[in-house]
Amino acid sequence: MNLPESDNKSSGLILNISKPIGWTSFDVVRRIKREVNAVKVGHAGTLDPFANGVLLVCIGKATKRIAELMNYEKEYVATLQLGVETDSLDISGKVNKIAKVPSFDLQKIAESIKSFEGEIEQVPPIFSAVKIRGKRSYQLARAGDEITIKTRQVRIYEIEILDYRDSIVQFRVVCSKGTYIRSLARDISLKLNTVGYLRKLTRIRIGEYKIQSSLQVNDLKSFKTEFNGNHFRH
Repeated sequence: MNLPESDNKSSGLILNISKPIGWTSFDVVRRIKREVNAVKVGHAGTLDPFANGVLLVCIGKATKRIAELMNYEKEYVATLQLGVETDSLDISGKVNKIAKVPSFDLQKIAESIKSFEGEIEQVPPIFSAVKIRGKRSYQLARAGDEITIKTRQVRIYEIEILDYRDSIVQFRVVCSKGTYIRSLARDISLKLNTVGYLRKLTRIRIGEYKIQSSLQVNDLKSFKTEFNGNHFRH
């Protein structure tokens, strides 16, 4: 089995995993921990359950590099549904707003999307892991509490429209750590004088780790024969 994008055994291992839709990032970590019999396993940047794509998982001494890896720029391909908004700002949430989608051409959408390049102020979704009063925002949201989340500054390095038809926008974005693509989708929708939510999100790159060289979750079973799990128990 080839292990792309990995450190050697003596310094631990960084795995470029293709996270499936429906899995949490911790589901992947737990699976790897079971397969390689490792004590130290962690991921470098959460990917929401509805999303798929590149998830970096560190094993053994490579867990010391998690903070470094989390600072790498990230690239996504997103599918935005205009005219409908959900409470989670993605396909897993409940519809809470419906609005008319204005008539516009590809040029108008491209210009609106391009205006988000550079440093921007962004409000994370209420269904997120942001801490408020010592609790995660999503915990408070599920309990029905009133939530006010502070804006944060993030950077959009590149953003471009890939396609638009039937009120669905597909776009590609390269961004900094801490950027919520769900929030970006919400703000793009507002810029277009409507509402919206993410139907699909794929992370195609973290730094130099690309989806083309990602390992599938089912490939992890072969770790039992390729590696001695005890090697990573430090």
